[in-house]
Amino acid sequence: MQVLITGGTGVNGSWVVRELVNEGINPVIYDYAIDTAMIKDIVDKVQLVKGDILDFAAFLRTIKENKITHIIHLAALMPAQAQANPLYGFHVNALGTVLVLEAARIMDIERVVYTSSKAAYGAITGKAAYPTYEPVNEDYPRYPVKVYDVAKVASEGMCNVYNENYGLDYVAFRFASIIGPGKLTRHGPMSIHSKLIENAMLGKPTKIPHGADEKDDMVYVKDIAHAIVLGLKAKNLKHRVFNIGSGKGYTLVDLANVIKKIYPNSQIEIGPGLDYMSAGVPYYCIFDISRAREELGYEPRYTLEDMVRDYIDTMKKMGIEPMYTP
Repeated sequence: MQVLITGGTGVNGSWVVRELVNEGINPVIYDYAIDTAMIKDIVDKVQLVKGDILDFAAFLRTIKENKITHIIHLAALMPAQAQANPLYGFHVNALGTVLVLEAARIMDIERVVYTSSKAAYGAITGKAAYPTYEPVNEDYPRYPVKVYDVAKVASEGMCNVYNENYGLDYVAFRFASIIGPGKLTRHGPMSIHSKLIENAMLGKPTKIPHGADEKDDMVYVKDIAHAIVLGLKAKNLKHRVFNIGSGKGYTLVDLANVIKKIYPNSQIEIGPGLDYMSAGVPYYCIFDISRAREELGYEPRYTLEDMVRDYIDTMKKMGIEPMYTP
């Protein structure tokens, strides 16, 4: 198996790379901005190619030269970036996926793993939202609201088009809210879970104005990396799209309480109400992950406390300095 991973030096991608290396697979990383800070201890086990997924000729050449058999596609603009420039955001996040799929078709790639998101569901309403939070399965209706959401839905649709019409094998994963070290550095203020953890590491206070009553499915970055590798290898699948999360609903208060167990002097204040991300869209939900359990053998390995403790330990081991966010 020869694997190419787009966005492999990003926060999520770097953990997928580690999972692959642990499985004895030395991947080719194809990335627009090569930053090896998250993989510096294993950089000798990967091949780095600086490239843009919109550069179709270069992408094809990389696949051919490295005899790639499988592609994991993570490269994308973040939601805020896509929203600020909708044309470019859709171009990169949706057309970029189509270019990956077309290259895979031409080069007879055995499987593409596409990393979608809970954003594909868009606005979560009714009994699946506050206060009942009935689990959301893969057949839940999709109401994409923002550019990032629509690009994920369009990309999933094109994965299906390439499967149905051209026989291209694929798996798509919709991830819950991901917690993991490095997100605050790379993703900025939107990484509110990281903000709570890293401010506590620094002994700094955190005040979130609202959102204490909101539940959300939080999953650790190492669990999503494991799921991606499971999807890469899985056989005899009945479905192509899978929810990947913890299957549990946590509040920011739950997260704060875990942090306070580790740092008893933490000063964390979270105001009442919903939408702690101030997204203006009710993205919060709890995933039904039974399909991934049954077909992929996926099982989340990290409880909320495990996530926080591993986050802190990993930061220290990797020499990543915590960031303070007011």
